[in-house]
Amino acid sequence: MKAADERLRLLEWDTAFFGRRIAALTAPPRDEADLAQTIDRARAAGIECIYVLSDVGEQAAIGALSRRGARLVDVRMTFDRATRAEKPPSEHPSVRRARPEDVPALRELARASHGSSRFYADGRFPRELCDEMFAKWIENSCGGWAEVVRVADFDGFVAGYSTGHVRPNASSEIGLVAVDPRAQGQGLGARLVASTISDLRALGITAVSVVTQGRNIAAQRLYQSQGFRTQRVQTWHHMWMDELRP
Repeated sequence: MKAADERLRLLEWDTAFFGRRIAALTAPPRDEADLAQTIDRARAAGIECIYVLSDVGEQAAIGALSRRGARLVDVRMTFDRATRAEKPPSEHPSVRRARPEDVPALRELARASHGSSRFYADGRFPRELCDEMFAKWIENSCGGWAEVVRVADFDGFVAGYSTGHVRPNASSEIGLVAVDPRAQGQGLGARLVASTISDLRALGITAVSVVTQGRNIAAQRLYQSQGFRTQRVQTWHHMWMDELRP
């Protein structure tokens, strides 16, 4: 991408993984004229799809995207909380740190656990690639990409996981959380999240955030039960160049 296209950022990992030339806008379009210029630059650069994240209050951007035919694929909910609000939870025998031998089971669980993601909602990313993306995500997390990976055991099998990522300024993010349907209703999700927050606190982290989908009510209730509060609401649009209206 040229310097003049600084708001249009090529996503090298997504491009390589999905085999489509994909970019993201670093800021939503200001108006329809601004969006039209972005589309022209993207087409000149051979971009096939652009991810656009907008705050729900940015109605000019959302309206312009809708009128041009961008796909609304997600409502992005961000929650946050402090990590020092209460004493660490007591250890539970079903929740532990991940081990290398857990990775195959965690990959299989990840492949089946994140269907509410915007990549599945888009409809143009092959489902098998979406499955593999989350399998790689949890595998890489266990390999050091995440500072914390907690695993839940249930009835003799690996039944859940939660990951934590340290960010600058003593903050952090919970990345992936999943519980096998066979083990749901046992409180494992809450234990996993609480244990992950405790591990992050032990690393000196003072704040933690987590992102989920507007359609994922169960995840929202889980995070709210652990003291998280809504911090931001945004929309994800995917602009496929071959679908855009004039």
